[in-house]
Amino acid sequence: MALSLGLPPIKKTLVTVTSTSTTSTSANFTIPVADAYTFIMNVTTATAGTMDVVFQTSVDGGTTYVNIPWRFAQVATTTGALVLNVRSGIGNGYDVTTPTGNGTLIADTGGALSLSAVVDPLFMKVKYTIGTGPDAFTLYMIASPRGSQQGVD
Repeated sequence: MALSLGLPPIKKTLVTVTSTSTTSTSANFTIPVADAYTFIMNVTTATAGTMDVVFQTSVDGGTTYVNIPWRFAQVATTTGALVLNVRSGIGNGYDVTTPTGNGTLIADTGGALSLSAVVDPLFMKVKYTIGTGPDAFTLYMIASPRGSQQGVD
């Protein structure tokens, strides 16, 4: 019988925002080193505005954070779970879905996207840009590592 070298998925809550009507950035969080990530953003309140959510990383040890092309589809008035799958390897590494069907990769505040990114899993944040609010959401992560659990809180 074959032995699987993969580890079970790691699940954790990354960010909880109970209600906001302003643009902000989360505190730093750590994600494990993994071959694939599924980020689930559960939007519990969405009013007649818009919300853009983009991931950020720091390559200088947490001093400066920059946007990376891991983004959710823009939220307007729909509540529910939005899913972002990020994986390394062959094929399209980015897949975004919204509560009402397939979404599109939307740049934070209209910027252009580049689909390649290097991230430091020890230094991650999310920036959320609120057109009008309030909005409330919780961001969860499921990571599928292979081998090491380095970087897990």
